[in-house]
Amino acid sequence: MDIRFLTTFIEVAKTRHFGKAAENLYLTQSAVSARIKLLEEYFHTTLFIRQRNSIQLTQSGEKLLPYARQLCATLNEAKQELQIQSSEYVVCGATQLASELLLPQMLSHLHNSFPDWSVKAEVLTLDTLSRQLHERVTDLSFSTEPLKSEEVNSDVLLEQELALYRIGQASETIDAADFVAIDWGTKARDWLLTAYPQLRDAKLRTNSLNLALNNLQSEGGIAVLPTNVESQLPGSVKVTRIETLENVSFKVYVHSMKQVRRVGLAEIIESVSKAC
Repeated sequence: MDIRFLTTFIEVAKTRHFGKAAENLYLTQSAVSARIKLLEEYFHTTLFIRQRNSIQLTQSGEKLLPYARQLCATLNEAKQELQIQSSEYVVCGATQLASELLLPQMLSHLHNSFPDWSVKAEVLTLDTLSRQLHERVTDLSFSTEPLKSEEVNSDVLLEQELALYRIGQASETIDAADFVAIDWGTKARDWLLTAYPQLRDAKLRTNSLNLALNNLQSEGGIAVLPTNVESQLPGSVKVTRIETLENVSFKVYVHSMKQVRRVGLAEIIESVSKAC
C-alpha cells in the first residue's frame, strides 16, 4: 500500500472533484483517477459514486476516510520524529560574558553557513563548559578565559581594549558606591585594584555585561567596559572615559576538542574559527 494513494483519496473526499484534487496534489487528473482505482481494487470496494456534477463517498468510502486520515497523520508524525533524530546538530556552550559578546553573531554564522544543521546553545560556568567539552556533550565552547587542557584547541575570536567609564553625570570622585564590577578576569581586576584601591568594593557585582549596562543607564555609575561601549549605548546617555586599562584587554575564545569524531563537525569548527 502506497501512502500516496491514501492522501489522494483524502484530497478527493475533501474537494469532491478529481480535477481540483489533481491541481492541489500537482498531479494529472488521470493520475488521480488511477490511484483511486488501485485503492478500490486493494479494498475490493467502490469508494466514490461518480455523478455528472459531483462526486459522493460511498458507505465504504465514509468508513475508510477516518482510518486514512489517522494512518496518514501517524506516518507523518513518525517521519518528522525520525528526521529530528537523524538530523545533524551542533551543541554550543558559552560563559555568560562570551554569550553576550559573541554568541549571537556565531549562531547567525552557523545558521547561514550550515542551514542543514540545527543548533543547541547553553550558558554555562567555565568549569561546566570545560567538563562538557571533554565529555563531548558540547561541540563548541566560547569563553573569555582560556581552557588549560592539552586535549583542547583554543582560538581567539575577539579582542577588545577595556577602559574605566562613567555613565551619567560627570563627577570628580571615583567611589565604590558608584562602582559596578564586571568580571573581566584577573588582569583587569589586578590593574583596577592597583590604580583605584577604593574600588575593592562595589554597589553591584555581575558577570553579565547586559545587566551592568542596564543598571548604569538606569542609575549611573562607573565600570570597566569595552572601549566600543559608546556605540552600544543610546546617544542620550552621557559616557565619559576616565582611563584606559594599560596593556589589559578582554578576549573571547572558541574551544573544541583536538580529536573530532563526528562527520562534518571539523568543517563547522574551522568555519567558526575563521568567522571573526
